[in-house]
Amino acid sequence: MNTSRVLSDLELAFGQALNLGFSEIFQGLLLALVLGVGVAALYRVSVPGRVLSPAMSGSMVLLSIIASMVMMVIGNNIARAFSLVGALAIIRFRTRLRSPWDITFVFLSLSVGIACGVFAFRVAVMGTAVIALTVLVMQAHSTLRQRNGIQLLRCDLAAYEAREEAIAGVLDAHLKQRWLVEARSLRFGETLSYRYRVVLKEPNGTEALLQALSAVEGVERVVVYQDADHTSEME
Repeated sequence: MNTSRVLSDLELAFGQALNLGFSEIFQGLLLALVLGVGVAALYRVSVPGRVLSPAMSGSMVLLSIIASMVMMVIGNNIARAFSLVGALAIIRFRTRLRSPWDITFVFLSLSVGIACGVFAFRVAVMGTAVIALTVLVMQAHSTLRQRNGIQLLRCDLAAYEAREEAIAGVLDAHLKQRWLVEARSLRFGETLSYRYRVVLKEPNGTEALLQALSAVEGVERVVVYQDADHTSEME
């Protein structure tokens, strides 16, 4: 069997790494950096009411560059792709993102980096532009502002003193909308815990809601989650 023929067949089947010059690498990484910064800025604009972690914004920029580097290393070499998957399989990621909105922007950052890594510059630029326009349109039509207005309310009641009906009147008086997310028993049935997604009638009505619920007999704990790092609590 002809050795050169075998090598040619293997190269056709598995592909080969891209032989890139310094200028091509620089262009791809630079565009990934620029678009990564754009994605991070767009993320900040899309959540105006939240105190953002600098690590989140910085990670989006770096993820774009890293994804671009990975795609340049892999090229069209299947063997390298499988090797990379095997190497990443031993890594366990335990960081939890706050919401699907955050996950969406992480995927956007990765997608931008992948597009730059395979030198699909038009796809990267146009895709980022279309998504940015979509986010700004949603922002202008209050879609995101309504989402940011939704808070999480937790209310714990003593099972032998109160029921959900005891706080229903207070909730109706202070909330525009509410959705029951979870109801469960704690401390071997001694406490009933309710979690709601709520929209306040008054933007600054959190304190009044806390005071009103705390005044109800049988209420043990009231928590309103307004942000990942800020919790208003009254017991």
